[in-house]
Amino acid sequence: MAAKKTAKKTPVKLWTKAELSTLIKEYPKTDTQKLAKKLKRTLEAVRFQAKKHGLKKTKTYMQSLYKAASKTAAKKPAKNVVKKVTKTVAKKAVKKVVKKAVQKTTKKRAACKTKR
Repeated sequence: MAAKKTAKKTPVKLWTKAELSTLIKEYPKTDTQKLAKKLKRTLEAVRFQAKKHGLKKTKTYMQSLYKAASKTAAKKPAKNVVKKVTKTVAKKAVKKVVKKAVQKTTKKRAACKTKR
């Protein structure tokens, strides 16, 4: 029989008191990715510990994110609008091409019928 393959296990890095205190102080008002880099932890690990300790982002922090997102969204045209315009322009172009092709074939058919 073949030997069973064993998966490599990465050692678990326990959270120190200093890391937890930093997390508790900074999580509510700091970007989670920046905090993860600062603590040298994965984003998932930071989120898990925050949930475990009942931490949430502050209302003012969430509002600032919303304001920043709405400012950038106001500068860019909505993707849906761009898609709709592109589709309608493409449809009109296709209709023109088809219409011309149909006109050419009807002219050719008419010319063939008159020759007979």
